[in-house]
Amino acid sequence: MSPHISINDAVIWQESGEGISLYHTESGEFRTLNATAAQIWALVEEDGDRETVIHKLSLLFAGHNPVMTARIRAEVDAFITSMVEAELLRETEADQSAARA
Repeated sequence: MSPHISINDAVIWQESGEGISLYHTESGEFRTLNATAAQIWALVEEDGDRETVIHKLSLLFAGHNPVMTARIRAEVDAFITSMVEAELLRETEADQSAARA
């Protein structure tokens, strides 16, 4: 089972015309996500599963094109990894997240 991805409790976020604005209340970091990153963020918030996010974006943008699907996978993985490293998202083992729910 893949890890569960969730928004860090210390992050306040809001959708705007430019994308999504993020504020990490503990670090004071402020970011604005562009439209593509905002879409990934919203899908993570909705579902919390990396593979589901990749699948939904692939359906929207790649159709049945394996090259585009691979590119989407790489970009989603890079985005999520960078957000976890910045402590804006958290990644936990799926069984731990089920125990907390």
